[in-house]
Amino acid sequence: MRMAIRIGAIAVAALVAALLVLRWLPLAPALEGAAQPPASRADGADAGAAPAAAPDQGALPELPASLRGTVVDGELTVDASGEFVPNSQALAVFDYFLSATGEEPDDVIRARIVAHLRSTLAPAAAAEAEAFLDTYLRHRERMRTLTTTGTPPADLDRRLQWIREERRSVFGPALAERLFGEEERVVLLDLERRDVVTDAALTQEEKTRRLQEIELRLPEHVREERRRASAPARVSRQVEALRTAGASDAEVFAERERELGPAAAERLAALDRENAAWQARIDAYRAARERILADPSLADADREAQIETLRAERFDERERMRVRALDEVEASTGSP
Repeated sequence: MRMAIRIGAIAVAALVAALLVLRWLPLAPALEGAAQPPASRADGADAGAAPAAAPDQGALPELPASLRGTVVDGELTVDASGEFVPNSQALAVFDYFLSATGEEPDDVIRARIVAHLRSTLAPAAAAEAEAFLDTYLRHRERMRTLTTTGTPPADLDRRLQWIREERRSVFGPALAERLFGEEERVVLLDLERRDVVTDAALTQEEKTRRLQEIELRLPEHVREERRRASAPARVSRQVEALRTAGASDAEVFAERERELGPAAAERLAALDRENAAWQARIDAYRAARERILADPSLADADREAQIETLRAERFDERERMRVRALDEVEASTGSP
Protein backbone atom coordinates (compact mmCIF):
# COMPACT_ATOMS: atom_id res chain seq x y z
CA MET A 1 0.00 0.00 0.00
CA ARG A 2 2.88 2.41 0.72
CA MET A 3 4.20 1.93 -2.83
CA ALA A 4 0.68 2.42 -4.20
CA ILE A 5 0.31 5.65 -2.23
CA ARG A 6 3.60 7.02 -3.53
CA ILE A 7 2.65 6.14 -7.07
CA GLY A 8 -0.76 7.76 -6.54
CA ALA A 9 0.83 11.04 -5.53
CA ILE A 10 2.93 11.07 -8.68
CA ALA A 11 -0.11 10.16 -10.78
CA VAL A 12 -2.10 13.12 -9.47
CA ALA A 13 0.56 15.58 -10.57
CA ALA A 14 0.83 13.87 -13.95
CA LEU A 15 -2.95 13.91 -14.43
CA VAL A 16 -3.30 17.61 -13.76
CA ALA A 17 -0.31 18.31 -15.99
CA ALA A 18 -2.04 16.29 -18.71
CA LEU A 19 -5.16 18.39 -18.31
CA LEU A 20 -3.04 21.43 -18.95
CA VAL A 21 -1.29 20.06 -22.02
CA LEU A 22 -3.10 17.17 -23.68
CA ARG A 23 -6.05 18.93 -25.24
CA TRP A 24 -4.26 21.94 -26.67
CA LEU A 25 -1.18 20.77 -28.51
CA PRO A 26 -0.15 23.16 -31.34
CA LEU A 27 -2.40 23.42 -34.34
CA ALA A 28 -1.67 26.99 -35.36
CA PRO A 29 -1.22 26.33 -39.12
CA ALA A 30 -4.59 24.60 -39.29
CA LEU A 31 -6.26 27.48 -37.52
CA GLU A 32 -5.05 30.03 -40.05
CA GLY A 33 -7.55 28.67 -42.53
CA ALA A 34 -10.05 27.30 -40.06
CA ALA A 35 -13.52 28.71 -39.93
CA GLN A 36 -15.08 30.44 -36.94
CA PRO A 37 -18.13 28.46 -35.75
CA PRO A 38 -21.62 29.91 -35.57
CA ALA A 39 -23.15 30.59 -32.18
CA SER A 40 -24.35 27.46 -30.43
CA ARG A 41 -28.10 27.13 -30.19
CA ALA A 42 -27.95 26.36 -26.48
CA ASP A 43 -24.46 26.90 -25.15
CA GLY A 44 -23.18 30.21 -26.47
CA ALA A 45 -20.13 29.16 -28.52
CA ASP A 46 -18.27 31.88 -30.45
CA ALA A 47 -19.83 33.23 -33.65
CA GLY A 48 -18.13 33.39 -37.04
CA ALA A 49 -18.15 32.45 -40.71
CA ALA A 50 -19.01 29.12 -42.33
CA PRO A 51 -16.50 26.29 -42.04
CA ALA A 52 -13.63 26.17 -44.52
CA ALA A 53 -13.63 23.52 -47.22
CA ALA A 54 -11.70 20.32 -46.54
CA PRO A 55 -10.18 17.90 -49.05
CA ASP A 56 -12.14 14.81 -49.96
CA GLN A 57 -11.18 11.76 -47.93
CA GLY A 58 -9.72 10.10 -51.02
CA ALA A 59 -7.36 13.04 -51.58
CA LEU A 60 -5.74 12.71 -48.18
CA PRO A 61 -2.32 11.06 -47.84
CA GLU A 62 -1.85 7.67 -46.23
CA LEU A 63 -2.60 7.53 -42.53
CA PRO A 64 0.38 8.29 -40.28
CA ALA A 65 2.09 5.27 -38.75
CA SER A 66 0.56 5.78 -35.28
CA LEU A 67 -3.01 5.52 -36.64
CA ARG A 68 -2.61 2.59 -39.03
CA GLY A 69 -4.49 -0.50 -37.99
CA THR A 70 -6.43 1.40 -35.31
CA VAL A 71 -10.10 2.29 -34.91
CA VAL A 72 -11.37 5.85 -34.43
CA ASP A 73 -12.04 6.57 -30.77
CA GLY A 74 -15.24 8.20 -29.56
CA GLU A 75 -18.58 8.58 -31.25
CA LEU A 76 -20.48 11.28 -33.12
CA THR A 77 -23.98 11.82 -31.77
CA VAL A 78 -27.11 13.44 -33.23
CA ASP A 79 -30.38 14.16 -31.46
CA ALA A 80 -33.89 13.12 -32.48
CA SER A 81 -34.08 15.95 -35.02
CA GLY A 82 -30.76 15.01 -36.61
CA GLU A 83 -28.75 17.89 -35.12
CA PHE A 84 -25.19 17.28 -33.99
CA VAL A 85 -24.71 16.96 -30.22
CA PRO A 86 -21.33 18.27 -28.99
CA ASN A 87 -20.08 16.08 -26.15
CA SER A 88 -16.97 14.41 -24.76
CA GLN A 89 -17.34 11.52 -27.20
CA ALA A 90 -16.95 13.97 -30.09
CA LEU A 91 -13.79 15.32 -28.42
CA ALA A 92 -12.50 11.75 -28.30
CA VAL A 93 -12.99 11.53 -32.08
CA PHE A 94 -11.08 14.78 -32.58
CA ASP A 95 -8.31 13.75 -30.19
CA TYR A 96 -7.88 10.44 -32.00
CA PHE A 97 -6.76 12.29 -35.13
CA LEU A 98 -4.98 15.05 -33.20
CA SER A 99 -2.78 12.40 -31.56
CA ALA A 100 -0.86 12.37 -34.86
CA THR A 101 0.31 15.96 -34.28
CA GLY A 102 3.95 16.11 -35.30
CA GLU A 103 3.62 13.16 -37.69
CA GLU A 104 1.87 15.12 -40.42
CA PRO A 105 0.92 18.75 -41.15
CA ASP A 106 -1.74 20.29 -38.96
CA ASP A 107 -3.95 21.23 -41.92
CA VAL A 108 -3.96 17.56 -43.00
CA ILE A 109 -5.03 16.51 -39.50
CA ARG A 110 -7.92 18.96 -39.59
CA ALA A 111 -8.85 17.76 -43.07
CA ARG A 112 -8.92 14.16 -41.84
CA ILE A 113 -11.29 15.09 -39.05
CA VAL A 114 -13.55 17.02 -41.41
CA ALA A 115 -13.55 14.12 -43.89
CA HIS A 116 -14.53 11.76 -41.07
CA LEU A 117 -17.35 14.08 -39.99
CA ARG A 118 -18.70 14.35 -43.53
CA SER A 119 -18.50 10.61 -44.12
CA THR A 120 -20.26 9.82 -40.83
CA LEU A 121 -22.92 12.51 -40.45
CA ALA A 122 -25.61 14.02 -42.64
CA PRO A 123 -24.52 17.31 -44.28
CA ALA A 124 -26.25 19.65 -41.81
CA ALA A 125 -24.99 17.75 -38.76
CA ALA A 126 -21.49 17.52 -40.28
CA ALA A 127 -21.42 21.31 -40.70
CA GLU A 128 -22.41 21.74 -37.05
CA ALA A 129 -19.74 19.26 -35.99
CA GLU A 130 -17.15 21.08 -38.09
CA ALA A 131 -18.05 24.35 -36.40
CA PHE A 132 -17.63 22.68 -33.02
CA LEU A 133 -14.28 21.28 -34.17
CA ASP A 134 -13.03 24.77 -34.98
CA THR A 135 -14.08 26.05 -31.57
CA TYR A 136 -12.14 23.18 -30.04
CA LEU A 137 -9.06 23.87 -32.18
CA ARG A 138 -9.13 27.54 -31.22
CA HIS A 139 -9.39 26.52 -27.58
CA ARG A 140 -6.36 24.22 -27.94
CA GLU A 141 -4.38 26.97 -29.59
CA ARG A 142 -5.39 29.49 -26.93
CA MET A 143 -4.36 27.11 -24.16
CA ARG A 144 -1.09 26.34 -25.92
CA THR A 145 -0.34 30.07 -26.11
CA LEU A 146 -1.31 30.67 -22.49
CA THR A 147 0.78 27.77 -21.22
CA THR A 148 3.87 28.65 -23.29
CA THR A 149 3.84 32.45 -23.01
CA GLY A 150 1.65 33.03 -19.94
CA THR A 151 1.99 32.12 -16.31
CA PRO A 152 -0.40 29.30 -15.33
CA PRO A 153 -0.64 28.88 -11.54
CA ALA A 154 1.93 26.54 -10.02
CA ASP A 155 -0.50 25.26 -7.37
CA LEU A 156 -2.44 22.29 -8.78
CA ASP A 157 -5.77 23.29 -7.24
CA ARG A 158 -5.51 26.83 -8.63
CA ARG A 159 -4.33 25.47 -11.97
CA LEU A 160 -7.42 23.29 -12.28
CA GLN A 161 -9.60 26.30 -11.50
CA TRP A 162 -7.69 28.29 -14.11
CA ILE A 163 -8.36 25.58 -16.69
CA ARG A 164 -12.04 25.45 -15.73
CA GLU A 165 -12.42 29.20 -16.20
CA GLU A 166 -10.71 29.12 -19.59
CA ARG A 167 -12.94 26.29 -20.78
CA ARG A 168 -16.10 28.08 -19.70
CA SER A 169 -15.01 31.31 -21.34
CA VAL A 170 -14.73 29.48 -24.67
CA PHE A 171 -17.57 26.95 -24.57
CA GLY A 172 -19.98 28.56 -22.11
CA PRO A 173 -20.92 27.08 -18.72
CA ALA A 174 -23.43 24.47 -19.91
CA LEU A 175 -21.38 23.04 -22.77
CA ALA A 176 -18.14 23.13 -20.77
CA GLU A 177 -19.85 21.13 -18.04
CA ARG A 178 -21.07 18.60 -20.59
CA LEU A 179 -17.63 18.31 -22.18
CA PHE A 180 -15.33 18.39 -19.18
CA GLY A 181 -17.44 18.17 -16.01
CA GLU A 182 -16.81 14.52 -15.19
CA GLU A 183 -13.11 14.80 -16.02
CA GLU A 184 -12.77 17.79 -13.69
CA ARG A 185 -14.59 16.03 -10.87
CA VAL A 186 -12.24 13.06 -11.22
CA VAL A 187 -9.23 15.37 -11.01
CA LEU A 188 -10.68 17.01 -7.89
CA LEU A 189 -10.95 13.58 -6.30
CA ASP A 190 -7.37 12.83 -7.28
CA LEU A 191 -6.26 16.11 -5.71
CA GLU A 192 -8.13 15.04 -2.59
CA ARG A 193 -6.27 11.74 -2.81
CA ARG A 194 -2.99 13.70 -2.97
CA ASP A 195 -3.92 15.59 0.20
CA VAL A 196 -4.56 12.32 2.01
CA VAL A 197 -1.30 10.79 0.78
CA THR A 198 0.78 13.77 1.90
CA ASP A 199 -0.96 14.32 5.25
CA ALA A 200 1.71 13.43 7.82
CA ALA A 201 -0.87 13.60 10.64
CA LEU A 202 -2.73 10.54 9.33
CA THR A 203 -1.79 6.99 10.23
CA GLN A 204 -1.31 4.39 7.49
CA GLU A 205 -4.68 2.84 8.40
CA GLU A 206 -6.46 6.22 8.19
CA LYS A 207 -4.88 6.91 4.81
CA THR A 208 -5.95 3.54 3.52
CA ARG A 209 -9.53 4.05 4.71
CA ARG A 210 -9.81 7.55 3.24
CA LEU A 211 -8.28 6.49 -0.06
CA GLN A 212 -10.80 3.68 -0.30
CA GLU A 213 -13.63 6.16 0.36
CA ILE A 214 -12.34 8.45 -2.40
CA GLU A 215 -12.10 5.48 -4.75
CA LEU A 216 -15.78 4.69 -4.19
CA ARG A 217 -16.74 8.26 -5.17
CA LEU A 218 -15.18 7.87 -8.60
CA PRO A 219 -17.56 7.10 -11.50
CA GLU A 220 -17.93 3.36 -11.96
CA HIS A 221 -16.42 3.37 -15.47
CA VAL A 222 -13.37 5.30 -14.24
CA ARG A 223 -12.84 2.78 -11.45
CA GLU A 224 -13.12 -0.05 -13.96
CA GLU A 225 -10.69 1.61 -16.39
CA ARG A 226 -8.17 2.12 -13.61
CA ARG A 227 -8.64 -1.42 -12.38
CA ARG A 228 -7.93 -2.74 -15.87
CA ALA A 229 -4.92 -0.47 -16.27
CA SER A 230 -3.41 -1.60 -12.97
CA ALA A 231 -4.34 -5.27 -13.40
CA PRO A 232 -1.09 -6.48 -15.07
CA ALA A 233 1.13 -5.05 -12.33
CA ARG A 234 -1.23 -6.24 -9.61
CA VAL A 235 -1.44 -9.76 -11.03
CA SER A 236 2.34 -9.87 -11.48
CA ARG A 237 2.77 -9.18 -7.77
CA GLN A 238 0.16 -11.81 -6.92
CA VAL A 239 1.86 -14.40 -9.13
CA GLU A 240 5.24 -13.63 -7.59
CA ALA A 241 3.76 -14.17 -4.12
CA LEU A 242 2.12 -17.43 -5.24
CA ARG A 243 5.37 -18.77 -6.67
CA THR A 244 7.27 -17.76 -3.53
CA ALA A 245 4.72 -19.80 -1.60
CA GLY A 246 5.30 -22.79 -3.89
CA ALA A 247 2.21 -22.52 -6.12
CA SER A 248 1.99 -24.78 -9.15
CA ASP A 249 1.74 -23.61 -12.77
CA ALA A 250 -1.94 -24.58 -12.71
CA GLU A 251 -2.56 -22.36 -9.69
CA VAL A 252 -0.73 -19.46 -11.33
CA PHE A 253 -2.78 -19.95 -14.49
CA ALA A 254 -6.03 -19.98 -12.50
CA GLU A 255 -5.12 -16.70 -10.78
CA ARG A 256 -4.27 -15.02 -14.08
CA GLU A 257 -7.41 -16.37 -15.72
CA ARG A 258 -9.58 -15.04 -12.89
CA GLU A 259 -8.02 -11.57 -13.05
CA LEU A 260 -7.18 -11.15 -16.75
CA GLY A 261 -9.29 -13.68 -18.64
CA PRO A 262 -8.40 -16.96 -20.40
CA ALA A 263 -6.74 -15.41 -23.47
CA ALA A 264 -4.33 -13.30 -21.43
CA ALA A 265 -3.63 -16.24 -19.11
CA GLU A 266 -2.75 -18.41 -22.12
CA ARG A 267 -0.42 -15.73 -23.53
CA LEU A 268 1.33 -15.31 -20.18
CA ALA A 269 1.67 -19.07 -19.75
CA ALA A 270 3.25 -19.29 -23.21
CA LEU A 271 5.60 -16.44 -22.27
CA ASP A 272 6.50 -18.29 -19.07
CA ARG A 273 7.39 -21.37 -21.12
CA GLU A 274 9.49 -19.28 -23.51
CA ASN A 275 11.30 -17.61 -20.63
CA ALA A 276 11.90 -20.93 -18.90
CA ALA A 277 13.30 -22.45 -22.10
CA TRP A 278 15.55 -19.43 -22.63
CA GLN A 279 16.79 -19.56 -19.05
CA ALA A 280 17.56 -23.27 -19.42
CA ARG A 281 19.63 -22.53 -22.53
CA ILE A 282 21.46 -19.71 -20.75
CA ASP A 283 22.18 -21.93 -17.75
CA ALA A 284 23.58 -24.68 -19.99
CA TYR A 285 25.69 -22.15 -21.90
CA ARG A 286 27.10 -20.69 -18.70
CA ALA A 287 28.01 -24.12 -17.39
CA ALA A 288 29.91 -24.85 -20.61
CA ARG A 289 31.51 -21.42 -20.57
CA GLU A 290 32.66 -21.91 -16.99
CA ARG A 291 34.43 -25.10 -18.02
CA ILE A 292 36.27 -23.16 -20.70
CA LEU A 293 37.18 -20.36 -18.31
CA ALA A 294 38.44 -22.88 -15.76
CA ASP A 295 40.73 -24.69 -18.26
CA PRO A 296 44.29 -23.68 -17.25
CA SER A 297 45.77 -24.96 -20.51
CA LEU A 298 44.09 -22.23 -22.58
CA ALA A 299 45.61 -18.86 -23.37
CA ASP A 300 43.30 -15.85 -23.03
CA ALA A 301 42.87 -15.54 -26.81
CA ASP A 302 42.06 -19.26 -27.18
CA ARG A 303 39.66 -19.10 -24.26
CA GLU A 304 37.75 -16.16 -25.81
CA ALA A 305 37.70 -17.87 -29.22
CA GLN A 306 36.22 -21.03 -27.72
CA ILE A 307 33.55 -19.02 -25.86
CA GLU A 308 32.64 -17.25 -29.10
CA THR A 309 32.41 -20.63 -30.86
CA LEU A 310 30.18 -21.85 -28.02
CA ARG A 311 27.85 -18.88 -28.52
CA ALA A 312 27.73 -19.50 -32.28
CA GLU A 313 26.83 -23.16 -31.75
CA ARG A 314 24.00 -22.47 -29.31
CA PHE A 315 22.47 -19.15 -30.34
CA ASP A 316 21.45 -17.36 -33.52
CA GLU A 317 22.91 -13.97 -34.42
CA ARG A 318 20.25 -11.93 -32.61
CA GLU A 319 20.47 -14.12 -29.52
CA ARG A 320 24.28 -13.87 -29.48
CA MET A 321 24.03 -10.10 -29.11
CA ARG A 322 21.83 -10.60 -26.08
CA VAL A 323 24.13 -13.26 -24.60
CA ARG A 324 27.19 -11.04 -25.02
CA ALA A 325 25.34 -8.25 -23.23
CA LEU A 326 24.41 -10.62 -20.39
CA ASP A 327 28.04 -11.76 -20.14
CA GLU A 328 29.21 -8.15 -19.96
CA VAL A 329 26.73 -7.39 -17.18
CA GLU A 330 27.82 -10.49 -15.30
CA ALA A 331 31.50 -9.55 -15.66
CA SER A 332 30.89 -5.99 -14.47
CA THR A 333 28.66 -6.89 -11.51
CA GLY A 334 30.04 -10.28 -10.55
CA SER A 335 26.59 -11.90 -10.65
CA PRO A 336 24.55 -13.61 -13.43
